[in-house]
Amino acid sequence: MLDLEGFVSETNATNVFLVKNGAVLTPHADYCLPGVTRHTVMTLARERLGLSVVERRVSLAEFHAADEVFTTGTMGELTPVVEIDGRQIGPSEGGVRLGA
Repeated sequence: MLDLEGFVSETNATNVFLVKNGAVLTPHADYCLPGVTRHTVMTLARERLGLSVVERRVSLAEFHAADEVFTTGTMGELTPVVEIDGRQIGPSEGGVRLGA
């Protein structure tokens, strides 16, 4: 789902992240629910994996060009996104790798 300015905000029920060049990007919580699972993933990525985690406006084109995309949510946990708008994201086998 896009925010009022056309940037990606979330899916219909989960938060969304992308990994590009070893950095984790996620939209600001301005237009999405700043959920507990989202916060936990951001904390673990920073503290346990040593990854850069950036909250900012993220365009749909950036999601199309990502190395990896995944969603988080209480019901969905961590779920890999293997395709957006018919475009394959990352390797064909899918799975959440967080830049590994």
